[in-house]
Amino acid sequence: MKHKLALCLASVVLLATISARADNLTVAGVWRATLHDLPCIELTVHEDQGNLSGTIVFDLLVLENGVWHVRSADRVDLIHPRVEGNYFVFEVVHAKKHNSADPADQELKTFRMELAGSNKGIFRNAIEGQDLTLQRSDH
Repeated sequence: MKHKLALCLASVVLLATISARADNLTVAGVWRATLHDLPCIELTVHEDQGNLSGTIVFDLLVLENGVWHVRSADRVDLIHPRVEGNYFVFEVVHAKKHNSADPADQELKTFRMELAGSNKGIFRNAIEGQDLTLQRSDH
């Protein structure tokens, strides 16, 4: 009987912890990632009464004469941003060809950032199968 009571109490505590974490999960803020010591992503998320919105900047990094440079940066609006479990999920309109504004060259692309801490996010398989870590710089 004592074991059943202890198991029930442990289950209640675990469920309360999971519920509290889900309620306190916030993605609002500015998230940044670097690659080759240069900015490569800036994700800005706003939350207004439970509604999420924002933008993302993808910096195009190029290697010229053995040195990495930021060539261009495109800011695009997030489409249908949402939290699914421990992931922040959103879509963006993405050009199949860099700098193309032709609607035929556009596609809807889905991104998922795992929320790995209050200020740490991980894009899984972001760059050629490698993970990319984002840090939140403000809330």
